[in-house]
Amino acid sequence: MEKVDPQDPDRTAILIMVHRFELAGIDIDDRAVEIAAQYMRWERTRREEESARQHAEWEKRQAETEVRESWVYFIRIGQLVKIGMTTNLANRFSSLRPNEVLVIQPGGLNEETALHKRFAALRAGGEFFHPGPSLQEHIRELRERVGAPNWKKSLVPDGCNWFEG
Repeated sequence: MEKVDPQDPDRTAILIMVHRFELAGIDIDDRAVEIAAQYMRWERTRREEESARQHAEWEKRQAETEVRESWVYFIRIGQLVKIGMTTNLANRFSSLRPNEVLVIQPGGLNEETALHKRFAALRAGGEFFHPGPSLQEHIRELRERVGAPNWKKSLVPDGCNWFEG
């Protein structure tokens, strides 16, 4: 559309907004284009600020885990494995109510993030992963290296312990 500057970094977003205006029955004049441009610039700024806020929060969380003892854990909830990090295992497991604690290792946010990236192809959503062969093998190797966890509190037994028997 000729009313939107071809050099504008928000041009595509502005054109989409103008198209939505058209679909809503709004006459597209210079003022409508100006409103769309102003809104999309505001939206970009809002997204950038939110991204910066999330990054600052991540850095704060990372700094906290460097100061406090923290753990990376692998737990089974149903047929999925959650890979998470905490500084308080008892509180975390009380809130999550796992069926089985698979392995616990010392580690912080960097280790958790690296594991999430490593097993990204198995991600079911969030911090939950399908127990594919590579993840199962990793858990077995960790259990051999750091030992099987002796965690019985706050479990919700379902009769399907992967590492018993």
